[in-house]
Amino acid sequence: MTSLDLRRTFPLPLLLVLAFLLGGIAPAVLAAPKAPPEDPALADGIQLIRDQKWKDAEKWFWKFLKEHPDHAEAMRKYGFVELRRPGGDAVRAREFLEKADRREPGNPVGMFLLAKAYEATGEWKLARETYDRLIELGPGKDDPVRAGAVHLARFNRALIAIRDQDWETAEKLLDVVLRRDPRHAYAWYEKAGIAAARGDTEKALELYRKTREMLNRWAPSEAWTYPQSRYSYIRENTALELAKLYLAKGDAAKAEEVLRPVVDLVRLRAKAGRQQTDTSPRTPLQGEADRRFENAPYWYAKALIALGKKKEAKKLLKEFSRMKLGDPELRDEARQLYRKVR
Repeated sequence: MTSLDLRRTFPLPLLLVLAFLLGGIAPAVLAAPKAPPEDPALADGIQLIRDQKWKDAEKWFWKFLKEHPDHAEAMRKYGFVELRRPGGDAVRAREFLEKADRREPGNPVGMFLLAKAYEATGEWKLARETYDRLIELGPGKDDPVRAGAVHLARFNRALIAIRDQDWETAEKLLDVVLRRDPRHAYAWYEKAGIAAARGDTEKALELYRKTREMLNRWAPSEAWTYPQSRYSYIRENTALELAKLYLAKGDAAKAEEVLRPVVDLVRLRAKAGRQQTDTSPRTPLQGEADRRFENAPYWYAKALIALGKKKEAKKLLKEFSRMKLGDPELRDEARQLYRKVR
């Protein structure tokens, strides 16, 4: 598998309840904690969500809200649909989720969705405040839905702290996430990135290795709850960051070993023309994928040079410089390095 499959469903009962309430997946994956019953009046719309018929769901909830303008749960579902459907309206999602929050303040699912809507509209201060409000609410007692929402809020809030370079807040939140879910590969990955940003090479190495260990043991039951642009290629990006750290320590052999499968993937993508040509509508929660792993050939070539395999390195540098993948600046550096290798 070349990247984490965003459609996989793994048994995390805490999140299954939250996903069920949002209508994102069928409830019968595992024996999860019992969720509160849905409003029967919303049954048809919820089924459209479960079937991922987003355009039909958008029309259904829009019509329902015209007839029932004060129905808070319908507002939350409508906001959710707008966030999930291709070409969805993030501003409209925010407006309806704000209305629902005013009508039923303290609803944990609504607060989480509202924070995601603020992220989608780039209102980071409001997203941060909403996540903080939900985290302060706490997981409650014997309330799996609220506990699931708070758990997700802690992680997403940590990512905003990372965006703000507030490493201390991010680490504290990630540590709480990992106490609840020690296999959370995404949290290990972000902790590794913090250690690298702080210049702690040994800790970063340890945490990236931990990430690789956990990647085969963890996947979210509902991947949309995480920033997909950062999540899609954790496996490949982890290998790249590990290799760069190994190179910095002078261990070119380990860097070569870690990067070999990633380079093979990049070659396949280049051959298939996998540059960004997809013009289909995106959902408001999607972003540009973090494809830094596409620079792997450059770092692999540097490892080969360090190991004395200069002929193979030159061939790879020439190949990478002609690809339409990776950073253009690094492709230019590859051309310069090619000329320097004797």
